[in-house]
Amino acid sequence: MTRLVWTIGSGGLIGSAVARESNCPFAGTRVPWGDTTASLASLSASLREFAREAQGPWAIVWAAGAATVSASEKEAEAEASVFRTFAHEVASSPLNSRGVVVLVSSAGGIHAGSPSPPFDEATPPSPISPYGRARLAQERAATELLGDRWPVVLARVSNVYGPGQDLTKLQGLVSRLALCSLTREPLNLFVPLATVRDYIYVDDVASLIHAWIDEEADTSTGARVRVIASGEGTSIGQLVRTAQDVGHRKVPIAMGTHPSATGQAPDLRFVPSLTHSRSGLPLTTIPIGMKRVFDDVFHQLTVSV
Repeated sequence: MTRLVWTIGSGGLIGSAVARESNCPFAGTRVPWGDTTASLASLSASLREFAREAQGPWAIVWAAGAATVSASEKEAEAEASVFRTFAHEVASSPLNSRGVVVLVSSAGGIHAGSPSPPFDEATPPSPISPYGRARLAQERAATELLGDRWPVVLARVSNVYGPGQDLTKLQGLVSRLALCSLTREPLNLFVPLATVRDYIYVDDVASLIHAWIDEEADTSTGARVRVIASGEGTSIGQLVRTAQDVGHRKVPIAMGTHPSATGQAPDLRFVPSLTHSRSGLPLTTIPIGMKRVFDDVFHQLTVSV
């Protein structure tokens, strides 16, 4: 089925992968995210155009957001406010009933304080950082403002990695491992090596998001949590050893402290939600995905010389 898909945040890691996989992508105007007023004006103009073009099935995927677990309360709340304002506009738009809305959320941020991993769709949220609380606020806005008109997928995604990750942020451990391996600079870690995360390759995330769009299109209105994860827990120590195998060299480690460490849980394993179309298909393994990241970082370093 041809479905017009507007991916907001298509310049980011997840958004770009979702847009690449869309068979009928909508090209909205560039959003100047650094200016709240200008970004909302750009989103409004694109929404009007999208509503005119979306005569058949459609989907809006919100994958925007620059905040990380180290974001301040003000920064996190600003992002949540932009989404809520946009959701108000979508709710009052003339879009037809044949749509699906996807909010890309953070499984780790929302469940950082949840006890007894692994966590699934039914696990009560327990954010412990401004970032996690903002993500939960976005989910509630999507549910309250959009869930009575269309199916809404609250896509709680685990730790995503892949080529093209922004190395200027305090996130993206796989990319930083590749960078440190290639430059032989120390990797600064702010949490113990025993810290466990669920790592999932970005193209798998995009494929699963599209699978959920297709699956939820035939359901009734309302918001539903869907956990997008690999289902495998990997410690940072294991990840470092894999990076050393892939890069064929030892990665120097420097243990340190950072205020963001207080928002980090020791164990974030998840039980992924399974679609009918993707339940039996394997995900990209960490060694294969990490090799692609190493190749990408090497290319960036070579080009910048």
